[in-house]
Amino acid sequence: MLPVVTLGSVLAAPITRLMRSATLEVLDSDYVSFGRACGLPKGTLRRYALRAALPPVVTFAGIAFSILLGGTVLIETVFSWGGAAQYAASAIAQQDFDAVQGFVLFAGAASIVIFLVVDLLYMALDPRVAL
Repeated sequence: MLPVVTLGSVLAAPITRLMRSATLEVLDSDYVSFGRACGLPKGTLRRYALRAALPPVVTFAGIAFSILLGGTVLIETVFSWGGAAQYAASAIAQQDFDAVQGFVLFAGAASIVIFLVVDLLYMALDPRVAL
């Protein structure tokens, strides 16, 4: 459990801080003030504000997930947790170029899938966005 907590806590604070600042910015916007003036319940306003604040957080989380893919090399080495990243690090040390190319291809494909998921989440969060 310690490797997972270590890997997850690295970017938990920036994501939380970004979510907080985006939510505060949306809560200060005109349409939330108008909704408050019209008498909408606080729960409804919070739900709308949360949905409006999510796009920058989703973008940052997608980028952070790609960065964490590279950070797993350190975590797997420190905790002696065998995995693809430790295999890639040992392949680099042994100059096994085929294995390094395979890991780079895997990391690139994983990044493409992550950014596809981010784009699909954008489409689900904001109906104005089209692919």
